[in-house]
Amino acid sequence: MLSTRFKDALGDVSKAFKSPHDIVTAADLNQQQKIELLKQWETDLRLLMVASEENMTGDAPGRTAEMMSAVLQCLNQVGVPSKEEQQKAPTKSGG
Repeated sequence: MLSTRFKDALGDVSKAFKSPHDIVTAADLNQQQKIELLKQWETDLRLLMVASEENMTGDAPGRTAEMMSAVLQCLNQVGVPSKEEQQKAPTKSGG
């Protein structure tokens, strides 16, 4: 059964957790849930970066790249290989 916090966090990960590291250290989440939340956060940040390029900045302009780095490091900590290790040519939205 999915934890309530996990279900709530899927709507807006950055409001449910202060930092990506908080997801990694959450005792009430299993590894798959942590990966899913971190990937959702990565997607949200990539979309924010694209919007920023179109002069539609978010609440914290300038911190997006820093937060993206933290999310990618945390994904690596939970066992997801980095994009470089996957040898994909990513698009702006990560595809």
